[in-house]
Amino acid sequence: MNATTILSILGTLGLGGLISSYLTILWQRRNENKAKHQEYKESRYKCIILLMHAYMNFEQNKDMLIKHGYEIQSKKDLAELLRTEHINSFLFASDDFIKTFQIFIETPTEENIRKVALAIRKDLWGLKTHL
Repeated sequence: MNATTILSILGTLGLGGLISSYLTILWQRRNENKAKHQEYKESRYKCIILLMHAYMNFEQNKDMLIKHGYEIQSKKDLAELLRTEHINSFLFASDDFIKTFQIFIETPTEENIRKVALAIRKDLWGLKTHL
C-alpha cells in the first residue's frame, strides 16, 4: 500500500465517522424534542381534565383551584379559563381532542368529560379503545 491509498482509507473512515456523529446528534435532538413535547402535552392535559372536573363540581373544587394558583371566583371565570385552554390546545393537541373539548365547552357533561379523556389517551399513547 502506498501513502495515497492509506490517506484515502483514513479520510473515508474519518468522513464516515463525521457523518455518523452528525446523524446521531440529529436523531438525539429529535428524540429530545419529542420527549419535551410529550411532557408538555401530558401536563396540559392533566390540567384540563382537572379544570373540567372542577367545572362540573364547582363549589366543591373552588378551594382546590385557588390552592393551585387560579384566581377563579365563579363558574363563569372557570368557563372562560376553559375557553382559553381550548384556544391554547391548538398549539399541541390532536384534532380529536380539540373537537371533543369544544363539545364539552358547549355542553359540559360527565359523558363529554369521558370523551375528552379518551381523546387524550389516544393522543398521548395511541391507545385504541372500545369504550
